[in-house]
Amino acid sequence: MSRALPLLLLGVTLALPRPGAASIADEFHGVRSTGMGGAGAGLGTSNDTLYLNPAGMAIGRRYGIELNYAYSPFDSLTHWNASAVDSQSGPVAGGLAYTLDRGDKHGADATVSRIYMGAAYPVTDGLALGVTGRNIRGNFLEGGTRRSVSVYTGDVGLMTRFGQGIGIGFTARNVVKTDVKELTPLTLAGGLALDASPLAVAADLEVNIQDPHHKLDTYRVGAEYLLANAFPVRLGWSLAPATKLEGTPSKENAISAGAGWVSSGGMLAVGAERSLERVKNWRLVATLGIFL
Repeated sequence: MSRALPLLLLGVTLALPRPGAASIADEFHGVRSTGMGGAGAGLGTSNDTLYLNPAGMAIGRRYGIELNYAYSPFDSLTHWNASAVDSQSGPVAGGLAYTLDRGDKHGADATVSRIYMGAAYPVTDGLALGVTGRNIRGNFLEGGTRRSVSVYTGDVGLMTRFGQGIGIGFTARNVVKTDVKELTPLTLAGGLALDASPLAVAADLEVNIQDPHHKLDTYRVGAEYLLANAFPVRLGWSLAPATKLEGTPSKENAISAGAGWVSSGGMLAVGAERSLERVKNWRLVATLGIFL
């Protein structure tokens, strides 16, 4: 199997919504997932799986490096991200990633970094287990008071692949309790996916265990179609928790779309996501990749 090495990945994105604490809590999950409404817990493809379901690193063989830049004109929040996933060098797949979020001068005024270390083991050809450890550190404004954080948490994932590209994934996120619940809520996520080229379809449900009334649950659905074995077209929808400007909790619908070109040597792609409730809350993604 040939090695595919993405050398460069450039994204321009928008984080959801104000005030800042809610935006800072939204982790960067990758460009493909963004174009598919944020879904992907059952896909296990690209470096996105390090964040969505670490078990997916051991489903299939690949080596990938991604570099990302993201900017949110809605809240002036800038994201820098780099990741590497290797499932070719040995029986245990591994992943490393770093994300730095800065900005939002009118809200959280944040500088928050996340360091990820993940590992996954293929129990059988179609079943894998994975874990990701995460360190979150930095500072942000909360209620007008500067707050500094330095906490450790992690995720545990399981993924199975069978039949004609059918994948099922389960992830328990933030299983190590911290005192910064807005950044590390304990959630359970499940994903169902069909990844049978030229079509890929994914649907995720994430349940916040700390919310007995299910007001913080998140729904994500997305699809990708590869035209002429070279041009991926993506569509997605999500319904996620949001915070209104006055500070009250709410829900926000968002739609996403994307298109691109891919070959054995590289790729170009664009994607966009837009809130249906607030037209100024939008996300734009541009991607350049090189494969060796």
